[in-house]
Amino acid sequence: MDKKIALFSIMLLSATLSNAQYVLKEADKQASLYNYTAAIPLYKKAFSKKVTVRAIRGVADSYQLLNEYAEAETWYRKLVVLPEHTANDELHYAKVLINNAKYTDAKEALDGYLGKQPNDPLAISMKQGCDSAMKWNAKPVKGDLENLKAMNTQWADWGTGFRNGRFVFASDRPYDSLRHDKLFNNSNISRKKYGFTGRSYLHLYESDGFDSSSTRLLSRNVNGDYHSAKATYTADGNTMYYAVTNLVKKKGRFAEQLYTLNVELKASKWNNTNGNWETDSFQYNEIFDYSVGDPFISADGRTLYFVADYGTRGLGGTDIYYCTRGTDGKWETPVNMGPSINTAGSERTPFMDSTGVFYFATDGRPGIGGLDIFSAKQQEGKWFPVNMGAPVNSAQDDFSPAYNTGKTLYFSSNRPGGYGNDDIYRFTPWKILVFSLEGKAFDKVTKAPLNNATVTLANKATGKVLTAETDDAGNYRFVLDSLSDYGLNATRVTYNPAENAVVTTNGLTESQVLHQDVWLQKIEIKQVAAPEKKPLIIAKANVTGHKIDLGNRFNPANVYFDLGKSTVRPDAAKELNKLIALMKENPSWKLAMGFHTDSRSDDNYNMKLSQRRAASVLQYFISQGIAKERMTATGYGETRLINRCANGVHCSEQEHQANRRTEFEVFDR
Repeated sequence: MDKKIALFSIMLLSATLSNAQYVLKEADKQASLYNYTAAIPLYKKAFSKKVTVRAIRGVADSYQLLNEYAEAETWYRKLVVLPEHTANDELHYAKVLINNAKYTDAKEALDGYLGKQPNDPLAISMKQGCDSAMKWNAKPVKGDLENLKAMNTQWADWGTGFRNGRFVFASDRPYDSLRHDKLFNNSNISRKKYGFTGRSYLHLYESDGFDSSSTRLLSRNVNGDYHSAKATYTADGNTMYYAVTNLVKKKGRFAEQLYTLNVELKASKWNNTNGNWETDSFQYNEIFDYSVGDPFISADGRTLYFVADYGTRGLGGTDIYYCTRGTDGKWETPVNMGPSINTAGSERTPFMDSTGVFYFATDGRPGIGGLDIFSAKQQEGKWFPVNMGAPVNSAQDDFSPAYNTGKTLYFSSNRPGGYGNDDIYRFTPWKILVFSLEGKAFDKVTKAPLNNATVTLANKATGKVLTAETDDAGNYRFVLDSLSDYGLNATRVTYNPAENAVVTTNGLTESQVLHQDVWLQKIEIKQVAAPEKKPLIIAKANVTGHKIDLGNRFNPANVYFDLGKSTVRPDAAKELNKLIALMKENPSWKLAMGFHTDSRSDDNYNMKLSQRRAASVLQYFISQGIAKERMTATGYGETRLINRCANGVHCSEQEHQANRRTEFEVFDR
């Protein structure tokens, strides 16, 4: 973005330039008039005659002001090796290195500058930005970035406003104009070309944003002879504010004396009768003293934000201010937005969205380069700005943020790869959808919540299965993928499973928590008639007496055997040792052990397997010093099923597991 275009300053000089001046003096004069395109060849010519800091700096500064960063870097590199260079030259060199995304080199240049000016807040911020920029560029915000080709040209196009469904923006493209210079024009300021850029002045255009043929110049009473830019409208489209420059003669001055005209704001009301804008000036303009630009009017027309350069009254180069409209319809005294927004640098192009989030551009905070766009939310009267990162921000100037509706951000940038000096872009971040599933497991009859139920969630596309156990209140939770279908199942010991509930995130466009409860029905436990068998009693003892509650001192559920085997495993022995120790401490205790299988496999095989396991455990207790007379160990096979899962009945694994149990009962005599 052309920094002087940013405040549209234009210089007035009516005397004809003397042919007797030296080339360098002529170059300085063109630069003082912001005619940098004319100044550069003159500085180069002076440099070719004699190498001087003045000539090199003139070329470097001119290129930098014209945003020709690669050329500026070359000339600043020549400058900073000369002993006569200044600390400020090093700072400018660091700036263009950042604009060229050479952050490591820029930090080195900034270290040299900070060695001479250690407390410069802008330099400190720039150095912090070099580190941040590399992080932001390495992890950009995901979304769709688009150059708005229908509005952009090889010239500068920037500053998006919205009125009645159309885009309004500024451009310095050539235009068919009736603005011919007067026959006797006593100023050397051309109405056709801006000396700073060598292109046309900025004028306001409107477009549908999709078809370049829809673009047209706004009316003559909006676009004057010089700059018109940065239009902003109230929600009804009937009030507009925009920034202009006008050619005004300063009272008491002769025509040949040099003076500066600054940017001012214009307020316009739409006249439905004649179908045109009726324009008036903003009451706080003062074009001979300071610039006021970059307006943004709130939707209700009650608050006007703008940028002004009040010199020592501000915090930096340009600050953001706001005015509120009083009950008399006049704007109250401008208020500086304060240090939570404004910095020692330049703040630009304010915008407030419908939710109260404030957007602006600045070069005074750590950023990727040049002007960066920030968003800010207010908390307890203070704003907290956040850099919007890449790809919204680049190593060059990114500015003029604006939202119309929805999540799409419109902004302007002079980054490489565009059509012209400044282009209009839009960025739509990808919507990150977050889904989760929550629910409870309940007893279908009693409606009581069930803990320790196993809930499984299977992704039907990938086959991935997630498992969760319900807590004491019966709750479970899963994180879900977007665009996915799931099957939900739940099981619990002694309950029939709840199967094939369908959960889907397909078609959901907003993040949300889905809810699905599961209902399990308790299995009616019946004693299943089995063929009459005479269980083998491995050991027999009198176990009558008071039954002992072992509490959590011993857990029979942890006594397992390998499939089809009866040997006591080490992990089972570890648990059995707890009971053995208790029996040694309590010599009056007696123990009854029962070993059971499920109904699968042959009945006779199951009976023999359970009896072998009974014998194996009994022998283990005896080996550890427990008298055989204190114990009974009985293998029951599948004769004492606790549920419906008899031979030929289809049951779940959980139901079969309920039958594969080892029971221990301890009695005190």
